[in-house]
Amino acid sequence: MNQQFYIVLNGQQTGPFTFEQLKGMNLKPDTMVWYEGQANWSRADQIPILIEVFNAHPSSPSPDSNRQTFQTGPSNPPPMMNSKYFGYTLAGKQDRFFAYLLQTLIILLPLFLIFGEEVFNSDEEFTLVSFVDDAIYGAIVGAIFGAICYPIWGRNLGHRIIGLKVISAADGSNYNQISQGVVREAIKGAFSAFFIPAMWLLWDDDNQTLYDKVIKTYVVKDQKVG
Repeated sequence: MNQQFYIVLNGQQTGPFTFEQLKGMNLKPDTMVWYEGQANWSRADQIPILIEVFNAHPSSPSPDSNRQTFQTGPSNPPPMMNSKYFGYTLAGKQDRFFAYLLQTLIILLPLFLIFGEEVFNSDEEFTLVSFVDDAIYGAIVGAIFGAICYPIWGRNLGHRIIGLKVISAADGSNYNQISQGVVREAIKGAFSAFFIPAMWLLWDDDNQTLYDKVIKTYVVKDQKVG
């Protein structure tokens, strides 16, 4: 098979590759692929001729099916919209701010109902110890919310209300595992005590906070483009 394939790897278009090369590249089902004769990019698991990449004992495609699949088309792959963000639109700074504000209010509301104004009124001096205590408390609360929200929605409640979600910056996969939610929200809660990690968003080209950088995540609009 002399067909040439282009793929999106780590958010970047690369290729061309032969079919044999693709078989040795640990291709994932949701990897975006284009080959000549295809109108647009498609997931690898939606291209019948790539079945051998995911099947250890495939049946060889017939010559007729190959001739039907490969028809005339553009000589270069069409542009992959927002390929860096795996087909999603990056969440804007304003969207992320409001999502963060909503999530904070959601966390503080039950504490206010339980403890009253004591949640906001404190005579404690701001010292390194107090910041560390706040970081530990934020990590614990964040981990609890992450363990609950991420397996259900793949995001926290603030993201869900605004219409955002969290994806891996490495491969674009949804952040929807308990462990992922616990780690991300715990680090977010701990970092929030020191302010600067969240303020990183203001000047970052990818609209990431410092904890996004550490965990390697993007926050994007809920639906893919196109």
